[in-house]
Amino acid sequence: MSTVRLLPEEDLDAFITIVINAYPGFPVSTPEDRERIRGHLSKFLTQERPGYLYGLYRKKTLMGGMALYDFTMNVFGIPMLAGGVGLVAVDLLHKREKVCKEMISFFLHHYREREACLALLHPFRPDFYKQMGFGFGTKMHEHIFTPGQLPHRSKDHIHIIGENDKQKLWDCYTRYVHRTHGMIEKTEFEIDRLFSNHEQRIIGYKEGDEILGYLVFTFKRDQSHFVINDIVVKEFVFENEHAFSELLTFLQIQHDQVRFIIFQTQDEYFHHLFSDPRDISGKIMPVAYHQSNTSGVGLMYRIIDTPGFFNLLSDHKFGNECCALKISLTDTLLEENGGSIIVSFEDGMPTCDSETFDVEIEMDISDFTSMVLGVVPFSRLHLYGLASISDPEYVDVVNRLFKTDEKPQCSTEF
Repeated sequence: MSTVRLLPEEDLDAFITIVINAYPGFPVSTPEDRERIRGHLSKFLTQERPGYLYGLYRKKTLMGGMALYDFTMNVFGIPMLAGGVGLVAVDLLHKREKVCKEMISFFLHHYREREACLALLHPFRPDFYKQMGFGFGTKMHEHIFTPGQLPHRSKDHIHIIGENDKQKLWDCYTRYVHRTHGMIEKTEFEIDRLFSNHEQRIIGYKEGDEILGYLVFTFKRDQSHFVINDIVVKEFVFENEHAFSELLTFLQIQHDQVRFIIFQTQDEYFHHLFSDPRDISGKIMPVAYHQSNTSGVGLMYRIIDTPGFFNLLSDHKFGNECCALKISLTDTLLEENGGSIIVSFEDGMPTCDSETFDVEIEMDISDFTSMVLGVVPFSRLHLYGLASISDPEYVDVVNRLFKTDEKPQCSTEF
């Protein structure tokens, strides 16, 4: 019999050992490294940093642990509680004993009981969490290019951002969150950490006293020589096209000192910015498709209360369709979230009080989550055999219901 509970301080060292073994990539080779990790994790216990450490116990023995996070996420302009989980770690001696599955099950029930409708995580293996009902989020694209490939425009409003600008930067980020589907609010701890990392530089776009955009970057030195350096962009926030343009111009003028810019973005159209969109790889796919970037699947989402999700979005317009849609979901890990629900859309506005329906769709909760958040259209899931519909004439109707202008964006690391 397993028990999941908040991790007490006396078990922190045991959890650290589990984490180090579960994540051998962590740089821990000395007692000082271990103490540094202990300092980071102990802040969870004192609430100096947001989040909570939980441990899974069997016969009073710690088998694994995880960190849970209370996030406020913008979903189509509506802020809602979303549960995040990270640092999921299982004792090396107890792999393949369903420790991880039980911890994730606890995580989902914990947030469902708190009336959250969404859960999210960064997967160590996407297939593992897909089986647990998590759907793929928006892809991340990594562009590596020379500074000279960027356009050179005005930079009249560009400034170095320091500690005195902390609140203004936080205000800028918060406004960006409020207008960007999928973004998660920052806590004071995260803002402080942004400024306490001395390897990071922050450049901002200012109009008067207001910050309307900023980028956070680090220098990455090439191992062959100290004068060869790249810029790694860690965060890029902008409120208008002027901030966007001037921040990129700042990167462009570094061409005399910087070899490459390493830029990660979920903007699938970013390559249109360049007159030469080719990356540094030189790779060409048949017949003549030049590699512009590499892409990866990362953040995954999961709806954990389907009726609650639509109730929270009662003021959101899902297109302009009028349709009573029966949604039948398979959810093997959170069975109370499976089954059928009828959502009636009147000019796109959803209610869950209808007893009759026009058409029924059937799918797994993972694919449904990706669809309803705007990551993938219903027509594609239907084509791939991942969704079925009782009347094929309604494919376009359902497709228009869940079509979005913007896929969910997220820059939060946890």
